[in-house]
Amino acid sequence: MRYLILGASAAGLSAAGAIRQNDPWGDITVLSGDRHIYSRCLLPDVLAGRRDAAAARFVPEDFMRRNGVRWAGGVKAVKLLPEEKGVAADNGDKFFYDKLLIATGSSSYLPPVENINRGRQVYGLRNLEDVWDITRAAGSCRQAVIMGGGLVGVDAAVSLNEKGLAVVIVEIAGHILPLQLDQRAAASYEALFRNRGIEIITGEIMSRIILDDRQNVTGVQLKSGRVIPCGLLVAATGVRPNVDFLEGTPVEVGRGIKVNEYEETSYPDIYAAGDVCESLEVFTGKVAPTPIWPLAVLQGQVAGTNMAGGRRKMVNNFAFKNSMEFYGLNTVSFGFPEAPDTSYTTYIMESPGSYKKYIFKDGCLRGAILQGDIARAGVTGALIRKNTPVGVAPGKLFDLNYAYFFNQRENGEFVL
Repeated sequence: MRYLILGASAAGLSAAGAIRQNDPWGDITVLSGDRHIYSRCLLPDVLAGRRDAAAARFVPEDFMRRNGVRWAGGVKAVKLLPEEKGVAADNGDKFFYDKLLIATGSSSYLPPVENINRGRQVYGLRNLEDVWDITRAAGSCRQAVIMGGGLVGVDAAVSLNEKGLAVVIVEIAGHILPLQLDQRAAASYEALFRNRGIEIITGEIMSRIILDDRQNVTGVQLKSGRVIPCGLLVAATGVRPNVDFLEGTPVEVGRGIKVNEYEETSYPDIYAAGDVCESLEVFTGKVAPTPIWPLAVLQGQVAGTNMAGGRRKMVNNFAFKNSMEFYGLNTVSFGFPEAPDTSYTTYIMESPGSYKKYIFKDGCLRGAILQGDIARAGVTGALIRKNTPVGVAPGKLFDLNYAYFFNQRENGEFVL
């Protein structure tokens, strides 16, 4: 059996490992545009200088050899040839398969801002090449602007601040980290960042990237008219799946490659996993991309098992979970950071160094933020993921622990 995997990140290499566990003799080839193996979660550490590129690797050095995997690094798929069961690559070669996994991930999305595609010092933060480019640009400028105050943007801002640059974050929402935190939890980080010299501008968007006659970035202009001088811009405004090579093929694509619970695409013998695909997300009950590292690993394992003849379903496809730590302050969030409407009830408890928020609807926990004291994050996340009724008095919410799992009514409700 010939297995071809496109992508050497979380989903792709997890699939390779699962295939080898289930098929000791199959031929496995991994094709990837990346020349290095690394965790994207650790790119901010490399950018800040907290670790080198080699330390960002997430599998052992001998992973390929030990699993009998042929790796073609620095080789990118440019066209899927489904009738030939082949993939054309940018080096002119063709790679053939019996089973194919598409795990090509996603790329930084650049919004329609004037000059954004022309500026020489405009970067995303998706791969090691981005890190190296940003590092070079940072060596010859004093100030950087981050477009977008989500997790990637904040990670980039903190890393560049640690390198000694003045940093400005521009976020369209009313506070940073709007998909992960409410205004109160975000305010704690905003205060920490400002104390370290990071400027935060919220409720604003960029209208233009200012360039010199050599297309070097010299500043950005906001919609309000304010001009911010800078020598580099990091765009952290979302991602788009790497699916251009599927154009004109029968593989169905929506916001990502459409897959079922077995990670199968619409075309026989072709699977997809990770950021490149969309699947049924358990918290919302909707089909959507689930671009977080743990789910890429799990989806890759499911796909690899099934490519090798198994019939494993993808379960616990829960994307609404986040954890972060900046300047010593830990936060975990699950589900909704804000109540979507008045049918939800919110409970908050604050104490020195701690902020806890729980959002309920119909007796079920539908969102939570734990900041500072995150000791009970595990049970909180499980209750939200499973949409389990929680029969506790509001005052006891903040003491939830796994002991309650051993005291359940017949209807599954947890009681004290």
